[in-house]
Amino acid sequence: MIRRFRLFRSLPFQKKLLLSSLLLSVLPVLLLGSAASYFAASSIQDEVNAKHASTLRQLESQVDSLLKRLDYMSIQIAGDLTIEKSARLGISMDDRVTLETTLDMVETFRKYRSLSDLPFHSYLVYNHFDIVYSSRDGLQNTYQFPYYDALRQYVPKFTGSLFLPSNTYPNQRDFLIVRPVGSSSTVDGVLFLQVEPERLFELLQSVEISGDSQLLAVDSTGRIVLSQKPMEVGTALPTPFAKRLTQTVQPSPTDTVAYGDELYHVSVHRSGYNDWTYVIIAPQGGLTAKADLIKQVTWLMAGCLALVWGLIALFASKRLYYPIRALLMKLPQRTKPSQDELQQIDAFMQQMMDTNRRLDYELREQIPQLKENTLLKLLHGELNDAEFALKTEEYALPLRGRSFAVCVFEVDAFMEFRTSYMGKDRSLMMYALTKLVDEMAAPLFPAVCVSPSFGQVALIAGTDDPAALGSDIEDLCGRVRIKAKELFRFTLTAGVSRVRPEVRSIHESYMEAVELLSFRLLLGHDLTISQRAVEPMDTVKQSARNLIMRQKAIVKRISEGNIAEAVTEFEDMVREIPRQLTGFKPVTGIFTNLIGEIDHLLSQLGYELHQLFPDNVYAKVNEAETLDQLKDWFVDCFFPAFRHHFERLTVPNQTKIAQQVAEYVQNGAEGELSLQEAADRFGLSPSQLSRMFKEEMRVNFIDYVIEMRMSRAKEWLVHSDMPIKQIADRLQYTTTQNFSRAFKQTTGMSPGQYRESVRHQQGGSA
Repeated sequence: MIRRFRLFRSLPFQKKLLLSSLLLSVLPVLLLGSAASYFAASSIQDEVNAKHASTLRQLESQVDSLLKRLDYMSIQIAGDLTIEKSARLGISMDDRVTLETTLDMVETFRKYRSLSDLPFHSYLVYNHFDIVYSSRDGLQNTYQFPYYDALRQYVPKFTGSLFLPSNTYPNQRDFLIVRPVGSSSTVDGVLFLQVEPERLFELLQSVEISGDSQLLAVDSTGRIVLSQKPMEVGTALPTPFAKRLTQTVQPSPTDTVAYGDELYHVSVHRSGYNDWTYVIIAPQGGLTAKADLIKQVTWLMAGCLALVWGLIALFASKRLYYPIRALLMKLPQRTKPSQDELQQIDAFMQQMMDTNRRLDYELREQIPQLKENTLLKLLHGELNDAEFALKTEEYALPLRGRSFAVCVFEVDAFMEFRTSYMGKDRSLMMYALTKLVDEMAAPLFPAVCVSPSFGQVALIAGTDDPAALGSDIEDLCGRVRIKAKELFRFTLTAGVSRVRPEVRSIHESYMEAVELLSFRLLLGHDLTISQRAVEPMDTVKQSARNLIMRQKAIVKRISEGNIAEAVTEFEDMVREIPRQLTGFKPVTGIFTNLIGEIDHLLSQLGYELHQLFPDNVYAKVNEAETLDQLKDWFVDCFFPAFRHHFERLTVPNQTKIAQQVAEYVQNGAEGELSLQEAADRFGLSPSQLSRMFKEEMRVNFIDYVIEMRMSRAKEWLVHSDMPIKQIADRLQYTTTQNFSRAFKQTTGMSPGQYRESVRHQQGGSA
């Protein structure tokens, strides 16, 4: 089919036009004929369906009426006090009471048989005495009972009778009705009513259907219980017809069943009294003869019309093709038409449309990204004046002037900011911050904003008056910091570069602003830092650089697990601080920066700082009033917590923790179990606990939890009568469907099937 379609596409347009004309001329005729054929077949099938449905309802009414009378008779006999008493006392010729009861029982059976309009024989099985009384054969041993196989498989239920059609068990020719005798707590006997099957066959023979059709009744297992052919009773319905029984809708004219070399139409009707399904199987050929004739006439008419329209299409296609040739000659770079002229026109138009779509997409969708990329290149010195002028005009950048300055805003508590915003929240927060700076700068001077990295926003401002720009930017920085604190509840520090001429100096200004931000360690947070503020601090710059090197050494020792050397480096840094810094505010910045570096290290290792310290360590640093207080807290609290944490992660302890976690899951299979809860309980991160558990137990934590829950569910299903819904609730499943789905994925069967299967095996072995 695909090859034919490709062949059609490769044809010249003139031939396509000819083929299309033929198709348009023939297609309406084909559709009309197909519709007529369909409605004719549907009408015939509807008539057949209605007739079959009426027949099946009639048969259902007659059979159900007969079964109800027999069922009612079995209820009367089984509930008769004389029958119940006889089943309880048994049969004895020595005991007078038992003998009288036996005689009354025989008389009772005779009475019920004489009152019934349906001939039957009755059997009373004495469960406690291994004997059977038959109204036809008298007393006999249970093992000699002709329906012993049925008795052995019978499970007493007081909620209804059990119908056993002919051939349900070996040597069972008759139709049986079985009902228990006794109280609801004790089954003293079992009543069998035997009915000759000829009466049921007479009902089927009285129904009028076509000679080739077959009338059946099938039980819920797909076994034939009634048939016009007695030898079929007890056999399984062929699989193609059995599948049709599972459908709930009536068949359509094309809904046929293939069996052998023939097609059959199957009508079904389910009884509301029992689980039987009444079926009519009719050959399909006799039902569609008229529809086949209509199809033949339709195709003959279509052939004649196709011949006429083919001649017309051949002439018209040549005349219609002349304008296309003239249009092709007017296309650029064309001297003469080629074999596939319309495809060339289409390719030219498609090229124009693709170009328009590409330009439109770039303008509508990519302009924000292109603007941001241009500004980042500008900050990193990758654009010259000519390139920047071109991009400014292309993207309508609102940056004008002969001199430029750069201001960089950076979040102060960066580590807290990083952990507070994840995924899309990060992008949204940076967009909001960039938008805030842009909107507040727009009324003051030509400027553009971009976010070079997470937690940082750069503002590029242009002016023709360099003297006024510096003070305007510093004033803007103060208002932005106040507004950000109100809206976002975090503080910013701004680094403001000097005003420089020409576009190429923007990169130098950006690097200067970033360098100014490093003085937060000395000056504190939530400030605007300009070059004027740090010009007299050359000696302090070198001091801060030395202290930062000390911080990096401490972080390295911690990453190696060598807490003792980290403490030594820390004490050396504390001894240098009085000689390097003046004032307590820069000291607080040094310690805050150290905690930030350690927090970043823990994040890379898969841990969180709050797992080691329940209190806010940043707040602890800010609460200190002297250097000695900071030193004592780090030495007495901070570093010992790290030492304790690393000692718990040794390999032998890993095995112990994994075993404790497994025991925790086994004991808590009925409760809410999550990786986060287990990690919190044992003082680990979720990723660390997952890795340790997998290495020691050779199974994922979640899989182990499911395995324990399914094991508990199996125990309850086998050894208790607890409803499945209650089991699902106790195992913390939100719905019974979720529990059943998980159980089936584990065991291959539903909870109900598992309970029935195991109990059936136990009952069989018993």
